[in-house]
Amino acid sequence: MLQGVFISAINVAPRGVNVIEKDNSKTKDNILKTSARFFSERGYDKVTIREIAKDVGINPASLYYHFPSKEAILQELYEYYARELERVTPDVNELLELAKTLPPHEVLYRATYSFDKDKQEILDQIRITAVRRLGGDTESEHFIETYVFGTIHGLLRPLLEYFIEQDKIEALDIDTFINVFSYYNFSAGVLVNTTMRHNFEEYIATMNWLFSLIEEK
Repeated sequence: MLQGVFISAINVAPRGVNVIEKDNSKTKDNILKTSARFFSERGYDKVTIREIAKDVGINPASLYYHFPSKEAILQELYEYYARELERVTPDVNELLELAKTLPPHEVLYRATYSFDKDKQEILDQIRITAVRRLGGDTESEHFIETYVFGTIHGLLRPLLEYFIEQDKIEALDIDTFINVFSYYNFSAGVLVNTTMRHNFEEYIATMNWLFSLIEEK
C-alpha cells in the first residue's frame, strides 16, 4: 500500500504537522509510482530526476527532499516489492502442517500467492524494471533471484521433499520441476504488459498442467 505508507508519528505531532506529513507522504508515493512507470517503460538509465519531478508536478530540488538520488528511488521500490511479497507469501511451516492431512495437490495450490489487484500494476512495473537491468546491475539480479525465483523455491522444495518422503507422490526431479514452474511464472510476469501476455484463464490452465506433472499416489 503506497498511499499513506510513509506517514510516521502523526498521532503525537503538533497541530498542523499532520497535514504537512500527509502531503509529504502523498508526494513521496507519487514519486515512486511515476518512477516505477517510467523505469519499466523506458528503462532506468534513460529516465532523469527532472522528468520524474515534472510528471509529479514538483521541481527537482523538492524531489531530492524525499530521495537523495535516483538509486534511492529504485532501492525503495525494491523494498516495497519485498514487503508486499512477504505479506502475501504463505507460511511454509503452516503448509507443511496441512500436508499431513490434505492431498498434495490441494496443499501445492495453497502454496501459490497473488498480490492485491490495486497494487498489481506497480508491482509488475517494479519487476519489469529489474528484468530490464539484468546483466548490468547486481542489485537487480539479486532482486530477481531472491524475490522471484527464491520465493517459489522456498515454498515448493520443502513440500515436494515431504510428499516424496511420505510416499504421497511419485518421485520426480524436484529441481527440474521447480525451475520449469519458476521460469513460467517469471516469463508470464515479464510479458504482462505486452501483446504476448497470458490472460487469467491461460495462466490457470498452464498452472493446472504443471501441477498435473505431480502424480499423487
